[in-house]
Amino acid sequence: MEKPRVAIVLLRKRFHFVYQLQSLLGEYIDFISYSIEEGINSYINCDLALVPSQEVAGIVKKYLMPQTELLVVRRTISKNAWIKISQIPSNTKVLVVNTYWEMSIQTIAVLYELGLYQLELIPFNNNQPENYQEIRYAITPNERESVPNYIEHTIDIGTRLVDVSTIFDILHKLNLVNQVTKQLLYSHMKEMVPVSPGFVNLFYRFYDTKEDFEQLLDMIDYVVLTFDVDRRVKIYNQHAVRFFRQIPRLLDQPLENLFTESSTKEICEVDELKDAVFSLYGIYYVINKSPILKNGQSSGGILTIRQCESIQNQNIKIHEAMAGQGHIAKYTFSNILGNHQAIRKAIFLAQKAACTDSDIIIEAESGTGKELFAQAIHNYSERCKGPFVAFNCAALSGSLLESELFGYEEGAFTGASRRGKQGLFEMATKGTIFLDEISEISIETQVKLLRVVQERELIRVGGTKIIPIDIRVIAATNQNLYQMVENKKFRMDLYFRLNVFNLRIPPLRERKSDISYLIKRFLEEKKVKVDFPQETMQVLFEHQWAGNIRELRNCIEYMASMGEGFGVENLPVHILNHFHQSQQKEEKDLEKIGQMDEIRAILKLLYEAEKDQRYIGRKELADKLLEQNIFLSEQSVRPILQKLSERGLVCIKQGRAGTKITERGKVRLTSEF
Repeated sequence: MEKPRVAIVLLRKRFHFVYQLQSLLGEYIDFISYSIEEGINSYINCDLALVPSQEVAGIVKKYLMPQTELLVVRRTISKNAWIKISQIPSNTKVLVVNTYWEMSIQTIAVLYELGLYQLELIPFNNNQPENYQEIRYAITPNERESVPNYIEHTIDIGTRLVDVSTIFDILHKLNLVNQVTKQLLYSHMKEMVPVSPGFVNLFYRFYDTKEDFEQLLDMIDYVVLTFDVDRRVKIYNQHAVRFFRQIPRLLDQPLENLFTESSTKEICEVDELKDAVFSLYGIYYVINKSPILKNGQSSGGILTIRQCESIQNQNIKIHEAMAGQGHIAKYTFSNILGNHQAIRKAIFLAQKAACTDSDIIIEAESGTGKELFAQAIHNYSERCKGPFVAFNCAALSGSLLESELFGYEEGAFTGASRRGKQGLFEMATKGTIFLDEISEISIETQVKLLRVVQERELIRVGGTKIIPIDIRVIAATNQNLYQMVENKKFRMDLYFRLNVFNLRIPPLRERKSDISYLIKRFLEEKKVKVDFPQETMQVLFEHQWAGNIRELRNCIEYMASMGEGFGVENLPVHILNHFHQSQQKEEKDLEKIGQMDEIRAILKLLYEAEKDQRYIGRKELADKLLEQNIFLSEQSVRPILQKLSERGLVCIKQGRAGTKITERGKVRLTSEF
């Protein structure tokens, strides 16, 4: 099994607790460390990020791939260190010495949290060592060389330890709490003074009983989970982890998050289910749900999920037959990726439409996920237990198209089957038919389709019998159907019959903030856990994505499969060519602003300032340019910066706050002028 990837991000390159975690959990977790001081030039792709403080957490978020969970590490000291400190007389002033003042503050915070109130702890300021000459005692975590010579008594408490509560949080969030890691926690507890002693007691009491129960559940070969009175998951077996693999963490998840489709809401809402059959992820399962009673009162419940082994219900037989032919919807709304307001709005409207039985037209560009939406609508609707029949109307034309859609009778045409054939509309009875690229149907076929859609009945090719059908129609097109109506290329009556709900799926270029989120998900699908270069991400942000999500997925799959890394130079040829063309166009624009060596020098100075985490003003820019024999006055720098800002290469702050290079500016700087 592949190890989860955990990033440890610090302000400065001091990795004491990195080594602690590596030695303690390195067998189960891959730890990668980063220093903001040294610079971070990629988007960190990990399962969990660890930071030493809330301050660092605020800085680090911009370096993480979207929806990466952050955990602030809690620190403590060893029991031996506590014994040493306890021997210092009460009410004594004690200097706390670290290399940096902020770290001294963190150490003091830990000591006070552990209950060391009898001492007056004073943080050491390295820039003013002479201010503490009346103090006789000092505490330091492995920083003896920084303690002033006049200190008489120095207590070295050693490296601060990662608290057991943080170790547990890491294991818990990564689903790694088991018999072996529990023993690691026991051993770690013995070495330290826990920041949360109540947690330690709770851990001993709870996990002794819980672990025995979980081991028993793991012996059962179907999904079992328990939940509390608030319907939150408390205990589950490994089958449940695999079944709900799209849920990052099962513990404390509300049941509503596990069963999101309207057809499965009953699972959450009722108190008891006995051998109830539900469709989950396109497969039928038998679900049982029973309350757990304590002193006559409900304290939660237990839920089991087993796949149907014997089919007795005729509707299920029909559904399984359709599944065998591929006429089944596999995707739900949870499979639609994105957090941008436009895609969330599209999902909201699609769910509203799904709750009705009306026909729908989906208008969207190629690659946006039209069939994905159609399948999600079907699975969210009351028709979810019926078939989902998808057909691309551009695949056939004329009589072949009609015979495929409406079916035909014996001898209807040369080569026809003796027994005739059921059409796709009949196959879709009690379910949904999805007609993709409906704009490609001829006017003649549109006339026949109109009657089927309007009357919900059809006549097979070569037949006379009227066959009633019970279907919902979802049509999709990458054309502007209304424009086609105005141009007499699509029948107005058919358009308005189908267009009860009109759903527009936004193209990727209208929701570019989702690109990093989608990249993260595609990398997860390929089981690739590497950081993603900021320069490459910026190039992908600026690409126009004519092929939308499909094109982006193909791009990431190509780079992952090539195995050459995710640098700009490894992008697919068509994206790279587009990037070079835009660079050449931008170069001509930049030549109108000023000399290219001047622009490059300005961007480089801004880039160096950003690495020092600061903005830089026009006067400082002019002075530093002069050192490079580039003679630009402060007044001359101003219009150049303004033009660079208009092109998105720099960001100019108000007043004297200065200017900062953007990600786009970095790409421009690292590319060939």
